[in-house]
Formats: sequence, structure tokens, C-alpha cells
Amino acid sequence: MKNKNIIIIGGVAGIAILCGGIFLGSVLKSGGDSGANPAKGTNGAVTASATAPAAAKADLSSRQRPESAWAKLTEKYGDGRTKLSKKVTGDISKVMDDAMELADMGSQLAGGKSASEMATTQAVDSLTKRLGLSDEQKAKATEIVQKRIAERMSAVKDLSAAMREDPTAMMETILAGDAYSRGGITEDEYNSASSQTLGLLKNVAGFGGFGGGGGGSQLSDPVLASELQSVLTSDQQQQLADIVTQAQDSSAQAGPGKLPFQNGSLPAMDLEKLDQSIQSAQKLTGGIRAVMEGLKGLQQAAPAATGN
Repeated sequence: MKNKNIIIIGGVAGIAILCGGIFLGSVLKSGGDSGANPAKGTNGAVTASATAPAAAKADLSSRQRPESAWAKLTEKYGDGRTKLSKKVTGDISKVMDDAMELADMGSQLAGGKSASEMATTQAVDSLTKRLGLSDEQKAKATEIVQKRIAERMSAVKDLSAAMREDPTAMMETILAGDAYSRGGITEDEYNSASSQTLGLLKNVAGFGGFGGGGGGSQLSDPVLASELQSVLTSDQQQQLADIVTQAQDSSAQAGPGKLPFQNGSLPAMDLEKLDQSIQSAQKLTGGIRAVMEGLKGLQQAAPAATGN
């Protein structure tokens, strides 16, 4: 019975981290041109094609005063759609916060300390298995992976906070996508309105499937791959370049039953459909939370195991 409980708890924890964001896959991961594969050097080594997480609060709030930005959005897209875009932005921020919390809850139910620790362990284990890391390489890789994941999780929290304090940058991206999907603006106009925000989202990409894919999703991060180069041999660098490409291709694939943005992009789509998708995400995170809280209660109520 004890083993069954462990299996069930571990499975639900994995689902929570996978489906709950961790929903960062659903709203944050870059796709299309903004999520281009990392460049390869002459020996196949990965070179960074993305920057380290930026200061999300500063980047999202430095463009214009919120009142001025709001007035311009209302004038261009209309009062009703501007208000709806604010609601959607707030809901995305809530989903991100919930997903981060659920990831930690799931990791703890599975016997870990935190989502960051679990992601680090899984990514390093995946690297060790697939690249044949030595003990020395594994120790160095662990330090690099741990630091990079901590940076990216901090960037997620900063971005969510920035969206709450000044939502207008995300609102503009959402509204531009809505207008572009309906033929209201050109592709160049959409890119101009959304490039800065989507560029920031790219920095926190790659958490979809974290905890559910054996650490593979972390390996789609070109910055992490670049930082690992100094630890690897030339053959391992080539292998890693191939792994990164495969991980990015896998992350970009859509599938039946997925939310329209769960393949790792924030697509240009009808605003009402995006609103519905985010509401579905909220229902899912709410359901996962209820299951996990129930499992936690069962864990706490279970009698302590006794030795034979």
C-alpha cells in the first residue's frame, strides 16, 4: 500500500508540474521566429541565441506611463477589447503564480524539496545518461544547471509581478495578435507591437513539461546549452547540439487536447478564444490544486511506516 501511494503521488506530482506550467509552457515559451534553434559552431557546439533573463519589471514598465499607454491602446483597439485584454493579462499572471506554487507542491509530494531542485536533478540525470558525463563533469554541470534554472524561475516571478504592476505591454501584444488574426493589421505592425514583450518571454522559455519529461525540456534552453560547453568534450558538444534541436522541435509540436498556446508560443489569436483558453487553464490548475491538497492530507494522515 505504501508503494502504491508513492506511485500515485509521484504520478500526480509529475502531472501537476507538466500541466500546471508548468504552464510556463503554455504562456511563456517562445515559438516561431522568436524561439529559433541555437546556432552551431564549426564543431557543432551550441552558441547562445538568447540572452539571460532580463529584468522583467524594468523592461515591461519602462516603455510608457501606464495611463498614456492605456489611452493609446483604447484609441487604437477600442475600449471593450482593451479592457478584456487587461483581464486576460491579469489571468495569465495568476496562472503563472499558481503554476509555480503547484510545481513546488508536486515536487514536495514526490519527495523533493522544490520544483527547482527536481528540475535540476532531472536535467542533470538526463545529461549524464545521454552524454555519458564523468563524475567531475556531472558536478560542474549540476552547478551550471542549478544556477540557470534559478535565474529563469526568478525571471518568471519578475515577469508575473511586472504584468500585475503595469499590464499594458502584455495587453498591447495580446491586442496586436487579436487584430492581426482578424486581418486588422499587417504582420510588420504586429511584429513591431509585440517584439519587445515576446523577446522577454523568450528568456523564461522552456518550462513546459518540466518534471514530466525527464529533464528534457530544460535542454531546449540555448543559453543553458551554451553555458555547458566548457564542461563538455567536442563530441559531447555535438551530441548536446543535436539534443537541443530535438528538444526544441518536440516543445514546438502542438497536439490534440492541448491548449492553443501550450506548444510554447503566445500566438496571434482571437482575443475571446485566448480568454477562454486562459479560463480553461485556471480551471485545470484549480483542479490540480484540489487533488494535490487531498493527497497531502492523505500523506499526513497515513500511519508512519514501521520496519519489518
